Parts: sequence; structure tokens; C-alpha cells
Amino acid sequence: MSVEPVVQTDPLAEPHLRYINAVKAGDIATIVSLYTSTAILMPPNDSSLFGTKELEEWHQEYFADFRVETFAEIEREVEVFDEWAVERWAYMVAIQPLHGGERIRDDGRFLSLWKRDEGVWRIAQAMFNSIRPVGSGTSRFFTRLKNRVSREES
Repeated sequence: MSVEPVVQTDPLAEPHLRYINAVKAGDIATIVSLYTSTAILMPPNDSSLFGTKELEEWHQEYFADFRVETFAEIEREVEVFDEWAVERWAYMVAIQPLHGGERIRDDGRFLSLWKRDEGVWRIAQAMFNSIRPVGSGTSRFFTRLKNRVSREES
């Protein structure tokens, strides 16, 4: 009796790559399309975002302040459970502030819960963070806060 190995393909490989490319391109429509309409995103140093409208607004503000020059996956693991999948991955990112300031280089982690809806995988919940220490020049939060204050004063 021979046993054939079961090869499981990664159902999130294509949408994961679309996400990385959309972030590098600042393509908000594609980024948001990869989330469910009721998704929750928990970015570092910021409030949780609920649903399409808040995801769009957050990314519009983010890309008004930054251009992502490099966004590379370092390692990645996916576990699939029927209509759900858990994706854990590490990344390296290089970001250029658009209104002055030094280029930001960071290493981080991303955890996403994907849901398959009518055959399409979308992110239902996600969070990401830096693995570098606070104050190491990686905080996009302070740059965004400074730019937000400047816009409000104008």
C-alpha cells in the first residue's frame, strides 16, 4: 500500500501578494477591498478601525504622510480551518515621510484572521506592530501626529 502525500496549497498566497503590492503602491482601493466590510484593523499606536469607511480614512491619512519604499515578507505561516484562515507573518519596511524627516526602517509582525466568503478570502480582523524598541526611530505615529497638528493649524 502506498500513501500519496497531501499537498496543501496556500489559499492566501495571491491576496497576500496583492496586499503587499497595494501597500507599496499606496493603492487604498485595493487594500480596502482585501478586507471584509465589517473588518477590524488594530494598527500600532492608534485606535482600532471598524469597517470599510474607517479603513479608507486611516489609509488616506497614512498615505498622505508616507510613501512605502520597501515592504518585504521575512517569514510567513498560514493555518486554514474550513472557511477561516490565520496568517502570521514578519516584515521589513522602509518608509519615506512625505513632509520632511528621515527615512523610517522598521521590522514588524502581522497577524490576520481571514474569512472565505462566497469563495473569496478577505481579512476579517488584523493587527500589526513593530518589533523594534520605542524611540529607535521607527515610530510613524509621531510623524503622523505632527502632520495632523500641522494640517489642523492651517
